[in-house]
Amino acid sequence: MSRPDLTLIDGGDGVDQQATRWFVRLRADDASEGDRRAWQQWLEASRDHRDAYARVEALWSSFGDFATSPEIGRRIAGASRAPQAAPVQARTARRRWPAAMAATLALLAVGTFAALRLTAPTEAAYRTAVGERRSVQLDDGSRVDLDAGTHLSVRYDRGGRHIVLEQGRAFFQVAKDAARPFDVVTDAGSVRALGTQFEVSHVAGAADVALYEGSVELRARAAAEAPVQRLGVLVPGQQARLSAGRMQMRATTVAAGARPAWLSGRLVFSDTPLAEAVAEFNRYSTNRVVLADPALGAQRVSGVFRGDDVDGFIGALGEVYGIPEHHTANGTHVLGKSP
Repeated sequence: MSRPDLTLIDGGDGVDQQATRWFVRLRADDASEGDRRAWQQWLEASRDHRDAYARVEALWSSFGDFATSPEIGRRIAGASRAPQAAPVQARTARRRWPAAMAATLALLAVGTFAALRLTAPTEAAYRTAVGERRSVQLDDGSRVDLDAGTHLSVRYDRGGRHIVLEQGRAFFQVAKDAARPFDVVTDAGSVRALGTQFEVSHVAGAADVALYEGSVELRARAAAEAPVQRLGVLVPGQQARLSAGRMQMRATTVAAGARPAWLSGRLVFSDTPLAEAVAEFNRYSTNRVVLADPALGAQRVSGVFRGDDVDGFIGALGEVYGIPEHHTANGTHVLGKSP
């Protein structure tokens, strides 16, 4: 395997360059207590200084295993010696120093380094709050749209791309990489894809999967050392539910090549249990909806609503299904007759 070819880049923001200088200097073998005191004074002089230094630290941390590679160590060592150069040479060295560190931090490499970066272990976690949606570009070019109230973690390594959906719902547009499958894992089972578009929704004790493009393989949840149990393969338009080690095909379908309605703020229910519809609305409002009688959760409802219009949803339940509603003192919507 050939050595990465790191490319220097000149320029950049002056404060960021100063932050880079301090970051390198403090990691040099000959960094002194005077250096640390001077750095502390620089840091406390401006909020911009603190923000710039935090950006450099965050960028460095994002490189994980590559941060300790010998090549990067040599570049940092060379950069950290720059202040010790002769006066005339030092001015030139100092101009090059930020660029050298920028190259080390940016790790712009040719050829083999690009492949190494993609296969190095990387981890990240993403969360959305009530009423918040977020779109995330992953390291391999895949995109994930997170619905409100969603928690997921991402780990990429040489063997694959691993997503754990802890709660909520996400829409995945997967970049093709035949050498590294893309797995989305939930408590109820997992979904494997190579290059496709699909949605996974975490519901109580189950996971709903809808395929919009390509194909995905559904798998049962298994212990770490247990063999994989393949449950089936979906084709575009199909939906299925993973639960208790089984795959159940859904009667409803999605439009192949389309996108989930919630990406545009709409919630679509088709013969959906009321308990699930209520859970959908609770993603979007701090004024929660609850059921006075849990048995009411089995009532089937249909309709298209705006996610931020809980009043319209509750009004429709009263008009179409005769389900009454009242408010509590804290603004909670209670569906069904009071006890």
